[in-house]
Amino acid sequence: MALPDKNDVVIRQRHGNPSIVFVLGTPSTPDQVILRTRAEAVSHALAYARRQQVRAWFAKGDDDFVLLGTCREEHTQPARSS
Repeated sequence: MALPDKNDVVIRQRHGNPSIVFVLGTPSTPDQVILRTRAEAVSHALAYARRQQVRAWFAKGDDDFVLLGTCREEHTQPARSS
């Protein structure tokens, strides 16, 4: 099971007053942004992930995450030719 890294962006669903809200943050910082709809939260999380070259996640609980997208540059070594 994959988990968010400390700089990845995570969307969490919270019970606001009077309705549900969605908050964005990272695993290593408090929630930063409050949004009213899931669509807004996903849009903002993916934009942040592209800008910061991290992954975007949706938290389905304290320890259950769904990967929404990755914008990391994977560093791989080119294959050697024989």
